[in-house]
Amino acid sequence: MKALRVLLLAACFASLAIALALFLRDGITPVTLLVAAASVPLWLLGLLYRRGNVTLAAHGLILLTITVATAATVITGGVRSASVFVLMSSIVLASTFLSRGKTIAIVLYCIVALGVINGFEQSGMLPNALAPTGWTVWVIQAVVIALILISALAGQYRLQEAFDTQKEALRVAHEAEAGHKESQERFKALFRNNPVPCLVQSLEDRRTVDVNDAYVLASGFSRHDLVGQQPPNLWADPAEEQAFRDTLKTHGRVNGMRARGLRRDGSQFDSLIYAELIQQGNERLMIGMVVDMSAEERSSKALQQSEARFSKAFRHSPICMTLTRLSDGRYLEVNDACAQVFGGCPQDFIGKTSIETRVWPSQQVRDNYVNTMLRNGRLMGYETVVCNRRGEPVEVKVWAEIIDIEGEACALSFVLNLAEETRRRSMLMNLAEGISPKIGQAFFLSVTEHMAAALGATSVVIGEMAEGGGIDTLGLLHDGKLQTNRRVNLHEPSVAAMLANVDLCVLELPAGVSLLTDVPFVDEHPHTVAGVALRDPDGTAIGLLAVAWEHTAQIGADIQALTSIFASRSSAELMRLRRDWKIQRLQDTLEQRVQARTAQLQHINRELDSFAYSVSHDLKSPLRSIDGFMHVLREQMGDRLRPEDDAIIHRVSASASRMGGLIKDLLALARVSQTQLQRTWTNLSVMAEEVIQQEQQRDPENAVEVVIEPGLLADCDSHLARIALENLLGNAWKYSRNTPQPRIHFGLVPASEAVAPTFFVRDNGAGFDMSRSDRLFKPFTRLHQPSEFQGSGIGLATVYRIIERHGGQIQGEGEVGKGAVFRFTFGRTLQD
Repeated sequence: MKALRVLLLAACFASLAIALALFLRDGITPVTLLVAAASVPLWLLGLLYRRGNVTLAAHGLILLTITVATAATVITGGVRSASVFVLMSSIVLASTFLSRGKTIAIVLYCIVALGVINGFEQSGMLPNALAPTGWTVWVIQAVVIALILISALAGQYRLQEAFDTQKEALRVAHEAEAGHKESQERFKALFRNNPVPCLVQSLEDRRTVDVNDAYVLASGFSRHDLVGQQPPNLWADPAEEQAFRDTLKTHGRVNGMRARGLRRDGSQFDSLIYAELIQQGNERLMIGMVVDMSAEERSSKALQQSEARFSKAFRHSPICMTLTRLSDGRYLEVNDACAQVFGGCPQDFIGKTSIETRVWPSQQVRDNYVNTMLRNGRLMGYETVVCNRRGEPVEVKVWAEIIDIEGEACALSFVLNLAEETRRRSMLMNLAEGISPKIGQAFFLSVTEHMAAALGATSVVIGEMAEGGGIDTLGLLHDGKLQTNRRVNLHEPSVAAMLANVDLCVLELPAGVSLLTDVPFVDEHPHTVAGVALRDPDGTAIGLLAVAWEHTAQIGADIQALTSIFASRSSAELMRLRRDWKIQRLQDTLEQRVQARTAQLQHINRELDSFAYSVSHDLKSPLRSIDGFMHVLREQMGDRLRPEDDAIIHRVSASASRMGGLIKDLLALARVSQTQLQRTWTNLSVMAEEVIQQEQQRDPENAVEVVIEPGLLADCDSHLARIALENLLGNAWKYSRNTPQPRIHFGLVPASEAVAPTFFVRDNGAGFDMSRSDRLFKPFTRLHQPSEFQGSGIGLATVYRIIERHGGQIQGEGEVGKGAVFRFTFGRTLQD
């Protein structure tokens, strides 16, 4: 601070001057020495100031002033001395260089110091160099000091306020200047780099002040031709120029005026003009922009045409197309073809998210779809699963591209219903293969319907060439309805042309001429017919396949291929059908011969059964005689029998006994064949329990677990049914004898009421080898050795004969060491 420097310098010289004056007046006194000594610290404070310690120098000056003034006042002996004014000057110095708080502290010190000195003076404690005073002098001094303080503080405040105001004004001025400069630079950059042609022109003399590069490029003139010069004629119509200037002078601006511009080469262009008047000093300037609307209109028209084409392609596409927002999955556009995938109409989806419409089966499926698209930037044949409006899963394949719409990432998707595609492919395959699962009349009817649907035909005729002319139809359809097969007459020239061609023959019939002579078309106008002959392997025409449309049809390669396939398949089926008819005629006569032979065989079988019964019955008497004679012989011989004689007699008796068993079984088998059936509802569960009780009494040592399901009813001959159960359960008991934990189960196989109830007998016994199952029900055939299990081999044959007589069936399954199961029916349902 320069003021502090001047003040320090002045105080240094003033202290020396005051000390000299006091010396000349009073000589060497304490006051003189004090004032002279004060010059030394003053010079030291000056050195501090020169070294940059401004604050320390200011504080030191004020402290030195207070100290010297207080000491001088005490030495002079009163508050009326001149040193008091030096003390008061410290207040002025404090208000200038110190803060407000420190200034107030200095003031308080001065008031207290003067009060103390005044008290000392009144009490006589100070030398009486001056006349005595009262407290009035101190009060006056205090008031003066307070006024000095107030005045100093007020001046300091006004000075600080003025300083702050000037400082803020300077800052605002600098900011305004910087903003103006920045605004000017921005305007200049905007003006220069604006892609829209711009120019600045004086309104009075029409002198061009500046133009940007876009204006130079659009007008064809160089900058030298325009800046600082009267502009060339840039208006195609002078009336438009005059209207522009009138509007600008009247309103101060022009907003979007349409006009025709003129380039340097004489070409004209449509433009849109914007202009604004500004005042720069005493000069009025016009800033104008000229928008070339030719390219804009061409671009807008092209954009509209492109949007129209895209909209038409989008709306009428046969493939499902959607436009969705990726951020939330909201549908922006959906075409009508999406009904094939999702069901419903576009209004059911537009404006809603995929979560609201429940298109995705889960959030994870949608996240995978979106993440794959974001990762690859597109989707190519992405296979996933969506849900239709009924909540059913639909397998789809998606092609999608990410596009930007108003700054928002969206997905344009093409969705193909794989199930629908598979169905169409399957339908085409069925058509192409000629509905192969069907044969005979059903085949031709199916082909007729499918051809009409696939080709969009009005009439379809498939038939065999009839003797004497005409066609015996195998399939006939007209106007979407199958007709009764009959002999029909077709348009003879058309039939002749079709039979003469090897491949498909296509004809155009004139108005009023119909392929079916007895079924004319309603609309009388030219129409298309096509047909191909059905031929046998040697090329002879045996039939005809013909199709007719009510209009002129375009017969493409696909129709030709399908028709050829249908014709080939129909030819094969017609030849097979003709062979079947021939075979049927042979079968009609064969059936009579078979019936006669069957009656003869049945008569022979009855005679054989009768003979077997007679022979078996007649053999009983000799066997009883042999057995009796053996007992008599053993009794008469007594002790004279040798061991080998006894063994022979035992073997003869055993053989007679075994033969008696065989005769008994043969008689039982013969009775089964001869007995007349007497069906009645029989409780097989009760019957089985009785049979098991007999087995338990006969073989009590065999502990078998038996399970018999209750309430098993059958419509059968109770006597024969008991014989069947005795054999089946007896076998199960016998063959389970060597099993550690034998078990027999008799029950019913679960089945529909529409079929005869099937019963089963299951055991866990010895079982049998299924490779020998073909001998299971043959008489005198056994699958086990006699040493293992006793038996004659007649039991299962008898069961088979019983079941056969009931019109039922029986089958057996087994595994060696794991048991066997026999299932059988009595040939009647519960509803019969």
